[in-house]
Amino acid sequence: MEFTYSEILDMLAVKHKIKRDKTTAFRGRLQHFQRLGFPTGANTGKGNMVAYSWRELFLIGLALDCLEIGSTPDRCVNEIVKFEDVFLSAIGRVARGDQAIDDNEFECFLIVELSTLMSLKDESDWSQTVKLLSHRDLMQILSSEGLDAHRSPYALIDLRQFLAAVLDAAFETLDSPKEIIVGKLKHWAAHLPDIN
Repeated sequence: MEFTYSEILDMLAVKHKIKRDKTTAFRGRLQHFQRLGFPTGANTGKGNMVAYSWRELFLIGLALDCLEIGSTPDRCVNEIVKFEDVFLSAIGRVARGDQAIDDNEFECFLIVELSTLMSLKDESDWSQTVKLLSHRDLMQILSSEGLDAHRSPYALIDLRQFLAAVLDAAFETLDSPKEIIVGKLKHWAAHLPDIN
């Protein structure tokens, strides 16, 4: 399934509940990502039409989620390009409805460190910046004993909720029936490599 820039803008504006009179400012956020060359391959220059795919929709959607939780555009773009394949593979598993034998082992939580202070630290002090977690992993982090591996400020993104919000926005803004949209998403997801 291909999307126009306008459709991407509309879907993500709906997902993030952007007020109509703030659409221009929201468009500016997306254009800032374009100036940063993000997502790769989607920046063809002024006046050139580009067809966006699920890949670009999800990457821009994730970047906007990172902005929502306090990251800077540069920081989230720098991090997302490092784990793009892992993220898209995980979204694909969620879209296909894959499940682990034990639901507690299904890795659908993305833990990301988006600290804007990280670049001021010694690289040896940088913690793991992104990882997929299962429900069991998440419970270990949140338990009273805690999990020492994730000390620095981090954010958790439930990829099931992320995908559901993007799909709801697609259903609301696109002219295609829900069954077509979901079918095209599943077709896209079926062709993604499975990366852990």
